[in-house]
Amino acid sequence: MKINPIKRNFGGRWQNLLLVALLVIVACSNKVAHIPEIDPEQLRAKGLSQPSTEKTYKMVPYDLITIRFTYHPEQDPKTPVAVRPDGHITLDGIGAVRAAGLTPEELGKEIAAKSAKRMKDPEVIVTLTQFAPRRVYVGGQVRTPGIVQFQGEITPIQAIFERGGFTTEAQIDSVILIRDAGAAEPIIGRINVNRSLEGGMPERVTLLTNDVIYVPMSGIGEAGLWVKQYLRDILPAEIISWGAYGAS
Repeated sequence: MKINPIKRNFGGRWQNLLLVALLVIVACSNKVAHIPEIDPEQLRAKGLSQPSTEKTYKMVPYDLITIRFTYHPEQDPKTPVAVRPDGHITLDGIGAVRAAGLTPEELGKEIAAKSAKRMKDPEVIVTLTQFAPRRVYVGGQVRTPGIVQFQGEITPIQAIFERGGFTTEAQIDSVILIRDAGAAEPIIGRINVNRSLEGGMPERVTLLTNDVIYVPMSGIGEAGLWVKQYLRDILPAEIISWGAYGAS
């Protein structure tokens, strides 16, 4: 039976148009659109938008601190003191003192209180010499997902480029930040880093230690993956070849 070329071409074009429409629908969908966008002002109001200052910063294991006895300099440790993995420090004549979870000022008062039995009116000044290495987790559509270690400050874009940058399937306008705020539920929100990459806007969110950055796959990337996984197993090869029916 000979097929009419007009019907043959129409059928092929209809199949191709249907496939194109399907890909457009999938590509336009944003799988994380239901997640609210991060409001930097709200994070700032909660004290969660940037690293704490030395007055409010609570020390963690591996922080390096300097201890000075104002009126008894002979008691000063000769070198900076590291907070041990168990959260304590050890000082001559005092013994173990818990440092993790305290601010430098609070630790200074604690050391002074423990020194009062053998010193008159001790005053102790604790200075943070070096932050312990921080780390954030970067996953999803980045070149090499994994941990980023940093000291000081780091932004989402900086962390992503530390892991090789985005893949071609990345949803750049909907990067997800997951932050443990010490509450029952973590803070989860979207960040449109494309505003900074292409719009030149400064990043307004600074990452904190143990933050998680997840870059989802874009709708176009998911559509391409769907084609690879399903359509190629269902539809004839001629349809996938885009126009094979119409070429006569």
